[in-house]
Amino acid sequence: MPTSAIDRPADLRHLPDEPGPCRWAEVLAPKGRVAFELEQGETLRIVDLDGQQVADFICFDKNNMADKISHSTTVMLKGNINLTTGDYIYSVDAWRMLEITRDTVGRHDILAGSCCPGLNRMRYGSEAEHQPNCRENLAAVMAPYGVKLTEIPYTFNIFMNVPVGPNGDIGVIAPISKPGDSIDLKAERDLVVAISNCPQERNVCNGFKATRLGLLIYAGQPS
Repeated sequence: MPTSAIDRPADLRHLPDEPGPCRWAEVLAPKGRVAFELEQGETLRIVDLDGQQVADFICFDKNNMADKISHSTTVMLKGNINLTTGDYIYSVDAWRMLEITRDTVGRHDILAGSCCPGLNRMRYGSEAEHQPNCRENLAAVMAPYGVKLTEIPYTFNIFMNVPVGPNGDIGVIAPISKPGDSIDLKAERDLVVAISNCPQERNVCNGFKATRLGLLIYAGQPS
């Protein structure tokens, strides 16, 4: 990992409204994956560098890895499935894990889950079963933390566009995120975070082409 602002890749310099000093920055390659620790008070910014690219996001309480991101808890406490600036993401045990402090898109998904071997097989045939997928990406980077494939939670799909119809139907359509759009997530607890740069190219969830994401961590500010 880069260790200071000087190491920032060119595409991650001179960003607007930065919340503090940047301590880490990385461009995540198309179909890439990463896991890292995020301390309480730090802010993670995820940047859609090329437009229409989904980040499949999960997190765990660093001090209690059994407690992890929970969509059902988050939805019940918010009373709505649309998450944006000012909203919190909660854990299974209903602790605040993250606050969305800045969001230039306002359209993300917590319903569709992540691409995985089974879904790829059912939707696209047996030849697609073992193509790169988010679930196995996330399991690979969480294995060093002792998390098994079966313990990977449902993902918060940042920039993914899954509208819900009046009769409850859902469908995946092209993201509305443009190059340079971003979301800021401020840690409310010490966390372990994992991100899969969604490799799906068989549907429009990434505009049919996997592209890059920018990731930055900003140090927490004294209160």
